Amino acid sequence: MLVCLSPNGQNRTRTVDPATELLVGTIRGVVHFTRASAGDPWRESRRSIEQVHVSSIAYDAESGAVLVGGHGQGGLWISRDGGLTWAESMDGITERHVFHVAVQRRSEGVVCYAGVEPPGLYRSHDLGRRWELLPALTEVPGTDKWTFPPPPHLAHVKNVTWHDSDPDTFYVCVEQGALLRTRDAGESFSEIDSYEKKTDLWYRDVHRTVIREDDPAKIILVGGEGIYRSLDAGVTWQHVQTRFDRLGYPDALVLDPDDEATVYAAGAGDPPRTWAEQQLGTAHAGVIRSFDFGETWHEAVQGLPADVKGNFEAMSLHGHNGEAELFLGTATGEVYHSTDRAETWHEIASGLPPVSKVHHYRWFLSPDERSRIEKLAAAGH
Repeated sequence: MLVCLSPNGQNRTRTVDPATELLVGTIRGVVHFTRASAGDPWRESRRSIEQVHVSSIAYDAESGAVLVGGHGQGGLWISRDGGLTWAESMDGITERHVFHVAVQRRSEGVVCYAGVEPPGLYRSHDLGRRWELLPALTEVPGTDKWTFPPPPHLAHVKNVTWHDSDPDTFYVCVEQGALLRTRDAGESFSEIDSYEKKTDLWYRDVHRTVIREDDPAKIILVGGEGIYRSLDAGVTWQHVQTRFDRLGYPDALVLDPDDEATVYAAGAGDPPRTWAEQQLGTAHAGVIRSFDFGETWHEAVQGLPADVKGNFEAMSLHGHNGEAELFLGTATGEVYHSTDRAETWHEIASGLPPVSKVHHYRWFLSPDERSRIEKLAAAGH
């Protein structure tokens, strides 16, 4: 079984078998890890598409297809043999900054989604051979307010989430700008903004949602203002973690497949622009866990360094036969692994290229190198 670890891609898999392959998306392509069986050490086996700054990875186990989205001019890449060989797949996509990829298994077949910058959402019914734009996404009111702090200040589609019992209904996070919902498979969208407060520092800064399988009205949303939960499909929200709590800038979020009251979140203690101001340039990254579907949260960092320098930019969970393994990737090139539902962690790799949403990794570079990266960002690379 193959598991993906990337900032904006697929982050949960569930099978009867433990994972034996791990694909890590970095600023210089995909790093492949393998192990013989559960309990064996993970070992790097090779690297691929090293010219791509990987934003997201998604995997369809039935077909063996792996989709990779690339930041900047990275484009969209597909492997049809589990990551052995790759080819670009941009037929119908006009934007090369692919922020998010997702694979949806439906009764009638597979649907793939690609979220891009500037904001747009594409759909494919043939495993990525051809793509079509869903124009309704940018026809909702208020798109003129959509933005993103770093240059070139363009918003993007960061995440798509659905419930398997109702595949035509899905939620789309536009960073920064909107939490959108469609009930007709993307033919129309409406905005949910009941989580917003006048005191928010960031304008509708939404990162990711998760939906309980046993009750699709129960949703958790993470973003630049912290963590929210809704028990009524987004009509009302509780702001359960704010930007002043331990995880002030959560990004990664995943439900436990065997107990969906258990939720894991990871990210930074403070927003990205403050990271360089912290002692030694640290994000004060952390992992928190809830056993009551987000009402209360507790740190889950045993085995991690006392102060993780590079932010936790990606987290994935693989469930198998009642067991759950978690993986974390950092903006300074480490990968951590837990086999006991975040009770303890251990490092399985270091010295990798950074695992990084856009240019987050620049805050942990020297000032000269950071300046060079920021100039590239301003030029749209």
